[in-house]
Amino acid sequence: MARKLILLLCFMGLSNIVGCASTAEQEEAKNNTQIVAIQAEAEHAYKMAMLDQAESLYLQVLNSVPNYAPAWFRLGNIYTRTSRHEAAIEAYMRCLQLEPENQKSWYNISLVRLKQATQVLASAKRQGDGNTPVGRQINALLDALNDLQSNDRSPEPQEAQ
Repeated sequence: MARKLILLLCFMGLSNIVGCASTAEQEEAKNNTQIVAIQAEAEHAYKMAMLDQAESLYLQVLNSVPNYAPAWFRLGNIYTRTSRHEAAIEAYMRCLQLEPENQKSWYNISLVRLKQATQVLASAKRQGDGNTPVGRQINALLDALNDLQSNDRSPEPQEAQ
């Protein structure tokens, strides 16, 4: 009788473990489906230029899947477009940690750094004397950067494919 009781308890314990495992798998599948849906919603918001909403959704995706490089790349683009240059650099760098060969991230970092350099030189021009040798160098470099970024030849951040 004791042996039957022990077997029954073992069977019940195994049933609970198997039941828990399938419940965990179902929960994981449900979470994965939700993440995919949030990613799709984020992509749609991004393409519709609803950048605040897209940012929030991409952050939700990254909260669940922190090593998802495409979301880091998109955040970099959002931050670039909203003039949050340091945040953009950090997002692109995180993307590059995950995908070192991602040339679009490398390119976009260079564009952000060009914008930052232009802003620094514009500030320097306002503060200093443009007739000194350094002032003339600042003006020449600023003109060259502005020309490089002019509307007819303006490089644009690369988008994910």
